[in-house]
Amino acid sequence: MDSTTISLNLKKYQWATFRKTKSGIKVHLRLVFVNEDTVYPEKMVMTPAGNNDRTQMEQLIDETDAMYVFDRGYVDYEKFDYYCDKGLFFASRLKKNAYVRFLESFSVPSNSSILSDSMVVIGTPQKRREMSFD
Repeated sequence: MDSTTISLNLKKYQWATFRKTKSGIKVHLRLVFVNEDTVYPEKMVMTPAGNNDRTQMEQLIDETDAMYVFDRGYVDYEKFDYYCDKGLFFASRLKKNAYVRFLESFSVPSNSSILSDSMVVIGTPQKRREMSFD
């Protein structure tokens, strides 16, 4: 999952104003990776460009038999808790200031593209979740 912003003319698209001199829309896209040769768009949501990516997670993350991968614009610790409780699988890049405390590390094959595999506590001390962190 990821999003991209498409700039629009401010005079013609005032409903999509997101800066003083700019209008735009944001396209949130869910791609399906079948194998390295087969990738296709499965779901798309369009919003005004000023909307945060996190606002579209409920629209795009809705199946239990998938592994969701998204960028740090979609980081939402409360939703991460919900996904873990519902058995939804996901991976996300974390923000640089993310609170992460490592509990246990697991071995990774030397020829793997995975850099590390650990069980961690993630989130602020007040709101944190134990989960797998690859």
